[in-house]
Amino acid sequence: MIRLFQFPAGFDVPNASPFCLKLETFLRLARVQYQAQTLMDPRRGPKGKLPYIDFDGELIADTAIIQRVLTERLHLRLDEHLDDAGRGRALAVTRLCDEHLYWLLVYFRWLEGEGWAQTRQAFFGNLGPLAGRLVPPLVRRKVRRDLLAQGLGRHDREELLVFAREDLQGLTDLLGDDTFFGGARPCSADASAYGLLANLVQCTLETPLNRLAREYPRLVDYCQRMRTVAWA
Repeated sequence: MIRLFQFPAGFDVPNASPFCLKLETFLRLARVQYQAQTLMDPRRGPKGKLPYIDFDGELIADTAIIQRVLTERLHLRLDEHLDDAGRGRALAVTRLCDEHLYWLLVYFRWLEGEGWAQTRQAFFGNLGPLAGRLVPPLVRRKVRRDLLAQGLGRHDREELLVFAREDLQGLTDLLGDDTFFGGARPCSADASAYGLLANLVQCTLETPLNRLAREYPRLVDYCQRMRTVAWA
């Protein structure tokens, strides 16, 4: 049995972490049996982040590596219907969500005032008085450093929203009239896309990025289809 360690659910989505939601959605789409266990401290993971899995006593971190290992060892067939172009498109969707749009979500959740007020309450609201004063600013400071190192933290709010529009339009165009990013059937890229887009479209947290994402009807409809397929 695979044990999945991840953040708890929040903001009316199965997981408030795009990467945790990505991995659990992947497991559900691939029909892999697992047990989920919630953690709040990512430092307990083998690479200092969540999610990670315990696979027959082996701790494996990073969603891309976990998916690759499980696909190879369990002979998963989630992407078997994709041709070469489909596999390339799936990789492009995954990288766009994981490596670019994700960081825009982080900015509007953690650094802008509107999102930070909600994020602080959701993630740190149960801390005691002393920890509640000390821990959130420290974590937020680390997030700011990470965004500066990644590069997007060096841009202003309006420039980031332009990037976001480009990303969301790109996903809309890549989806086209298909039901899923895998075509008529979901593929591994749909786990990445849903993990991120559900945290924008279906999430109750309100930020300029969330409101912008809901302006793309194809993505809104897509999220509902994915929720029905993977989470109903």
